[in-house]
Amino acid sequence: MYVNAQQQLSLSTGHTDTLHSVILNEKRSLWIYTPPLDTRVFSKPGYPVMYILDGENNFLTLTAMINQLSIINGNKVFPEMIIVGIINTPGNRTRDLTPSKSPIFGDSGGGDNFTSFLEKELIPYVDKNYPAAPYRTLIGHSLGGLTVMNTLIHHTSLFNAYVAIDPSMSYDQGKLLINSKPILQEKEFLKKSLFLGAANTINPGMDTAAARQDTTQVTQHLRSILALSDQLRSVQGLRWNFKYYPDEDHTSVPLIAEYDALKFIFRHYKFPQTQPVNQFFDKKSTAAELEKLISSHYQSLSDEMDYIVRPSEQDMNRLGYIFLQQKDNSKAEMFFQLNIRYYPESFNAYDSMGDYYLSKDNKPAAVKYFEKALALKYRSDIKLKLEKLK
Repeated sequence: MYVNAQQQLSLSTGHTDTLHSVILNEKRSLWIYTPPLDTRVFSKPGYPVMYILDGENNFLTLTAMINQLSIINGNKVFPEMIIVGIINTPGNRTRDLTPSKSPIFGDSGGGDNFTSFLEKELIPYVDKNYPAAPYRTLIGHSLGGLTVMNTLIHHTSLFNAYVAIDPSMSYDQGKLLINSKPILQEKEFLKKSLFLGAANTINPGMDTAAARQDTTQVTQHLRSILALSDQLRSVQGLRWNFKYYPDEDHTSVPLIAEYDALKFIFRHYKFPQTQPVNQFFDKKSTAAELEKLISSHYQSLSDEMDYIVRPSEQDMNRLGYIFLQQKDNSKAEMFFQLNIRYYPESFNAYDSMGDYYLSKDNKPAAVKYFEKALALKYRSDIKLKLEKLK
């Protein structure tokens, strides 16, 4: 079945949801984005999930970024993802995003309860109610970045990837920074990713080298992040990257750091590495060569991300029909067959293969695939095609 992918795009940036937390004893508001897909035609895939702290500040920029770089114009720089913006309850941000109680902040130190909420309530809720794949990213800025680091250090298995943007590592006299040093040296962080970003929060004319030597309060925030980056050099198994942004301040850094973080975490995701027209439509590229490249790429991603990563059924379907219209039967068959291999539960994959054999006037094969499609899902249009053939 041919479907125009562009017509499936939605103008919606997501929807609101709520979850009553027994652990926090309050109702939590969530902003949730799910990739647009016509599930009447295509199988419901599993999407990686991105959890965003301070969701009210960062949700809209990340939904726009993910939509642009995973869907628009055929971009596959990032995977299509579910985005969960965790909205702060009024007056409780410091409570939730601090791992220890500070005498300076009266309502602080509720980080353990908040992490329990993530682990025991929010993540199970999202996994149950949304098409979530078992790959999770946690993003936080400032105190949110502090929470990200505390989660990585003390609750490592909760997420696959961590993004700490200008984290407040100096909070509570740098308690987390001090306590984390032996843990980071002894613990293994296999298949975990971390992006650490730091903004320019020091006096004009100073650089990071000068900040390291300084002892005033002005440089304390950046010095604590630089000290963290030093600790990370001896960590076992962690795939991490640190970037300093000399032209950004504490409030302007999230946007560019989020982009750089996702480019780092999903740096192997893009396929093909050149533009699709250069690879798929190159007359020198055979169907067998393309099939090998596609299979190898998604197998490599599956190994890296620790779950079965599949190419987009919608994209494979569209390419199959493009090559069918161009009379390039070998490539058309290859894309339709790939869809059956990756999506054996999809009626549309078999229906499209039936259309392929119908175009070749191979009626017995067409009947076989239309019958399989109809067995998976009754549709009057497929039944009509079968009746005409019989």
